[in-house]
Amino acid sequence: MNDKAYHVREQFSDQKHIIDLLMAEDPEFFGLCEDYDACVNALRHWTSSQEPEAETRVNEYRVLVQELQEEITQALTRLNRK
Repeated sequence: MNDKAYHVREQFSDQKHIIDLLMAEDPEFFGLCEDYDACVNALRHWTSSQEPEAETRVNEYRVLVQELQEEITQALTRLNRK
């Protein structure tokens, strides 16, 4: 099974139910989870890479992961306020 919310659930483990709800009902949140999943996987790849550009890529993906975490946090916070 291709679980696009795996890394989101891992990061926000105390909100798994809300994540599942948003994944099913909010296409924008689903897209955030897809992007987060791809960035976490890329970060892991580049972290273990010996390629010359690895350090640059690690720094880029760390920033992207952080930005996506902030967006996901905002989405979860909005839902919790309702």
